Amino acid sequence: MQNGVVVVAAVLIKDFAVSMYLRQAWRDPRLAYESFETGIDKIRLGENSWQVLWIPDTFFRNEKAAEFHDVTVDNRLMTLTAQGDLWYVVK
Repeated sequence: MQNGVVVVAAVLIKDFAVSMYLRQAWRDPRLAYESFETGIDKIRLGENSWQVLWIPDTFFRNEKAAEFHDVTVDNRLMTLTAQGDLWYVVK
């Protein structure tokens, strides 16, 4: 305390942590199918389908560290529409 003024020294730390769901969508016409034959407009793809299909290589510039949320099963979901639209969600 100096002349009745409290001086607080702070160090600015420019780090932060984020937990988020990353949702991505794109169209791959090679995966389109005829829904009138099956009557199914949207299907949920099975576990590990993201390992055999192309997925955008999304990254965050200048990240210090990144990790996936690990539990007993992968926190991922992938769906496909009859038009070839893919929706991919990862935590």
